[in-house]
Amino acid sequence: MKKTALLLIVTLIFNSCGTVFGSKKLVRLEAKDLQGVTVLVNGLEKGQAPMSIKLKADDMITYEKEGYSSKTVVVDSKFNTISILNLTNLLGWGIDIITDSLKVPDTKFYTVTLDKKE
Repeated sequence: MKKTALLLIVTLIFNSCGTVFGSKKLVRLEAKDLQGVTVLVNGLEKGQAPMSIKLKADDMITYEKEGYSSKTVVVDSKFNTISILNLTNLLGWGIDIITDSLKVPDTKFYTVTLDKKE
């Protein structure tokens, strides 16, 4: 009985680990040789480069500055190893899949060069 109770408690504690521990990472965004470049994440303005911001895998980062062509990059990803703590818990895996927590950003630093419009 004690083993069953302990197994149940451990299962509940480690349920959907990727979601609980988070899938966002701090990423540094810069524009080479330019100041005042506007940064948009998924179409929403977040500030000016250089900056650090927490991002999820597959977020779209757009760099814009008047007189320059805009540039968009997609945050690359890798498997969120903390999700392995779900073990055989299908509910935990399902929650991590639905909340897109099986992936975390792989690159921690993005620098782009904007081309001047002619």
